[in-house]
Amino acid sequence: MVLLAPFQKEKLEYFFNFFDSNGDSFIEHDDLHGFMKRIVDYTQWSTNSPAYNEMFGVHEAFFEILMEKTEHNRVDLDDWLKLWSKLIHGSMGMQNFPVWLRLLPKSLFRIIDRDEDGIIREDELADFYTKFVKLESQEAKVVAKTAHDTMTDIFANFLLGKTPYGPGRFIFGCFEHSPHHTKFKLIRGTDDDEEEIKINVEKKGRRGSTEAVRLRLKKV
Repeated sequence: MVLLAPFQKEKLEYFFNFFDSNGDSFIEHDDLHGFMKRIVDYTQWSTNSPAYNEMFGVHEAFFEILMEKTEHNRVDLDDWLKLWSKLIHGSMGMQNFPVWLRLLPKSLFRIIDRDEDGIIREDELADFYTKFVKLESQEAKVVAKTAHDTMTDIFANFLLGKTPYGPGRFIFGCFEHSPHHTKFKLIRGTDDDEEEIKINVEKKGRRGSTEAVRLRLKKV
């Protein structure tokens, strides 16, 4: 199990709240219906539409897998972080995640793409931030412009990025971290990082201090 960076925990906590539709700090099967109601309210899909049925199927499977991976029929934030810590370990991109997880970004794309033309425009992103994520309208427009110019493989970066300097920070548009107005300092890496570095150095038979490679950039 990999040690999650503070910013990963912050993003994953927001992702947890995204599914906790009744706000009781647990994800339970009942939250699925509340979550789908939010989607219908936002997208105006009919509950008999192919889009709704596909979305429900993807998230029903997701919720069932969540319940299977815990001892209880509900998931708290600690369970949630442990689950993602295991999933993220060793992953370099979306291709390393299980199939059920790789379906989630497609579903999120479909929610944001309200006119269903296969393209997310800046105004659609701002609308999602305002009406689904509940950002203030002006802030949503500013964030959407930056996000639209930056987004690439955003969901993988959202899960794997340990610092707020990748496009994944824009996926929900609500993180205050702004790398454009930040001072930096050099700090030591995590214990897991140092252990991995030592192992790699030993395997390659290199000598000398690994102090230089232990340093990491971190926002003040």
